[in-house]
Amino acid sequence: MQKIFTFLFLITISLSQAQDFKFGKVSLEEVSEKSHPLEPGANAAILYRSIKTYYEYNRNTFTLVTDVHERIKIYNKDGFDYATKEVTSYQNGTTKEVVTGIKGYTYNIVNGKLEEDKLKKDGIFEEDASSYRNKTKFTMPNVAEGSVIEYEYTLRSPFVTTIDDIVFQDLVPINKMEAVVTIPEFLNFKKHVNPRSLITLDISESTKNFSYTSSSLKRGGTRTVNHTSETSTVQYLQNVYSISRENIPSLKTEEHIDHLYNYAAVLKWELQFTKFPNSPIENYSQTWEGVAKSIYSNSEFEGELKKSNYYSKDLEKLLAGATGEEEKAKRIFNHVKAKVKWNDVLGYITDNGCSKAYKEGVGNVADINLMLTSMLREAGMEAYPVLVSTRNNGIPLFPTRKGFNYVVAGAKVQGTYILLDATDPTASFNELPARARNWNGRMLMDKENSILVDLMPQTQSLQRTSVNLQIDENFTLKGKSLNLWDGLYAKSYRDKYQGLNLDSYIEILEKGKGNIEISNVETENAMEVGQEIRESYSFELNNGLEAINNKIYLKPMLFLAEAENPFKADERSYPVIFNFPSLKNTTVNIMVPPGYEVESLPESSIYELNNGAGTFKFLTLQNGNFLRIESVLDIRNIVYSPQDYTALKQFYAQMVEKHSEVIVFKKI
Repeated sequence: MQKIFTFLFLITISLSQAQDFKFGKVSLEEVSEKSHPLEPGANAAILYRSIKTYYEYNRNTFTLVTDVHERIKIYNKDGFDYATKEVTSYQNGTTKEVVTGIKGYTYNIVNGKLEEDKLKKDGIFEEDASSYRNKTKFTMPNVAEGSVIEYEYTLRSPFVTTIDDIVFQDLVPINKMEAVVTIPEFLNFKKHVNPRSLITLDISESTKNFSYTSSSLKRGGTRTVNHTSETSTVQYLQNVYSISRENIPSLKTEEHIDHLYNYAAVLKWELQFTKFPNSPIENYSQTWEGVAKSIYSNSEFEGELKKSNYYSKDLEKLLAGATGEEEKAKRIFNHVKAKVKWNDVLGYITDNGCSKAYKEGVGNVADINLMLTSMLREAGMEAYPVLVSTRNNGIPLFPTRKGFNYVVAGAKVQGTYILLDATDPTASFNELPARARNWNGRMLMDKENSILVDLMPQTQSLQRTSVNLQIDENFTLKGKSLNLWDGLYAKSYRDKYQGLNLDSYIEILEKGKGNIEISNVETENAMEVGQEIRESYSFELNNGLEAINNKIYLKPMLFLAEAENPFKADERSYPVIFNFPSLKNTTVNIMVPPGYEVESLPESSIYELNNGAGTFKFLTLQNGNFLRIESVLDIRNIVYSPQDYTALKQFYAQMVEKHSEVIVFKKI
């Protein structure tokens, strides 16, 4: 096997060296390829990706330019998503980035010949994502299984102090990637690689000269034809950073992970200082305190926290009769959630201002949560904005403003800081939605100070199920299920099922449970946010046991069992991250069927994970004709390192095995 892999690896290298990656030079061999030589299961592959970032100089003005060229192989229908490209550009008022020079072709083999279809203008769309972001989208034409698509575009930006991250990994393999970043000597950037990635990036550094000559015509006067020409030359040094990498493996999707791209090979750029001719050095390298000061001093940010006139009368009525900080905070939190709906736009800077959002009943994240912070302060509580990077925005690895894209409220209630997000209708008090539970945030105490805040949930959530079960004379299982969810289990329930009618909900309940019929569903507090949810239903299950030779074989956990181990790989590169600390308690009470007795019963067992980080208990009890089977999964830690993976995999394997054990009844 190793020899075969090495042979394929050498073939891939030789092919990549022989390929022509100039735009438009797609080969018949590339389009003919049926599967990727190193990852045969890949739905697509990036045959070539080139990113060139540089600065254009024109009459004392710099423009940051990024040229992108990609060639992608589509192996099957699941790879069709790669035929659509979305480019995000930013704007601040009238100053904005512009996407230009889009061109592309789709290549297919028709009757043994290579044919191309050109991307037309009607396949390119632009839309406003928010006040600060625009999106340019294009979909390649005539894409089929086996197609190769190729496109290029240019992003021109006036924001010269911010270089976008360069991502060297994708969900599909990359055969070859090249990146060149050329920066004038006046701008000093520091490079950061992702320490969580297993891929190393070898960066080649060099310098080259730049010279720009401009001419201007100077008129001698209105009545003379004598003109003089003036020529000026600007020369400076450029720092060049080059990275070339081949055969980059795809990011592997695994169970229980926060965000896959947090572990990708990424090159980030942080501006340290600028030093232009005849100007002093201007420092940009920041501490977290510097970031706090920079953001807090933003006129919109600081100003919104101070405004209170638009809600003051409502607040006075709202707090009438309230006693204690917790009651006040809950009233304010629930009022903001009900008053202003989230428009799905992220950001820690308001779009139209909190006052307008309050009046119109809709706003972005900052509109809502800065408003919430301001109201908590007005009520006399310590409250501060907390900067957050959402899961799909990555984790800020160094002090930076652009690492954050979200803000929540932090309030001191009865001596303890709690976190509140009023954008999510199903989030309870001191409960963040999953998008904001991304490791750590920065609580901005004032213009000068910020502190690190743990965003991960600390409180254990409970799911309890109790089933009473009987076996009738036709070997049908009849029972009643009593269920309870609290904490983030309850929030997950509400997120999943809100708005469903009863028939649709029963259909979901029955799915995957075999030949079952569910009836008499009763639910309490299903949409009462902050309350535990209680539910009961009756069921009949026709294929839940085996009756062979006067014996009955029953898996007592039924459809409640952990059917398979979620951790199947032999080893793991990424940490295992559960959504929240959890306690899952399942009890099955069984009456021994008339005319039978228990021949064998699974043994009680207790398994521990990493000295108490997790516990699994499987307890069995027989009292006459009454059997009680209890399964308890207690997960206290939510983060497990790759070194813990083997133990975690074995822990779950033991649980799956116990859940598959059977009770044997024999006829008397």
